[in-house]
Amino acid sequence: MIFEKSTEQHWPIELRIHNSNPYFNKVSKDKEEFTAEEILEEIRNAAEVGAERYLIRDGERYVGIIEFLMTNPNDGKTWLGLLVIDQAYQSQGYGARSLQRFYEIMKERNVESFRIGVLKDNEPAHQFWNNQGFEPLEGERSIEGKQAVIYEKKLPTTTG
Repeated sequence: MIFEKSTEQHWPIELRIHNSNPYFNKVSKDKEEFTAEEILEEIRNAAEVGAERYLIRDGERYVGIIEFLMTNPNDGKTWLGLLVIDQAYQSQGYGARSLQRFYEIMKERNVESFRIGVLKDNEPAHQFWNNQGFEPLEGERSIEGKQAVIYEKKLPTTTG
């Protein structure tokens, strides 16, 4: 698994990945498909807030997108903002393997825990994150006008 920095030039790849997931698009943005301009705006917005956005690559195949913010200005915590796998590669372990790679990066950066917000209506996502050992925090939060459950993952610490 390689995380390759996403730039505006990667918009066609991102558009394909996002639009392969009409359910996620509908739950998150109230539409089944993104336009090229909307994807470019997502990429620009990530850069403006200081998020790191990467394409997830397996060999020559781009299988997903991951975006995270090392320090969220709202709470000072690290947040995983997006993990989306191309529909064609779902249920093949890419989500879990991408998450393992993300854990490695977080450990290298001495991050002990991080948070995610899962839209309340996104049942498949709740199931995935629960299966990955994420713990829901108390209360909900509004993310882009939608109610979300906030989860936290504590990473194992290594001594040496």
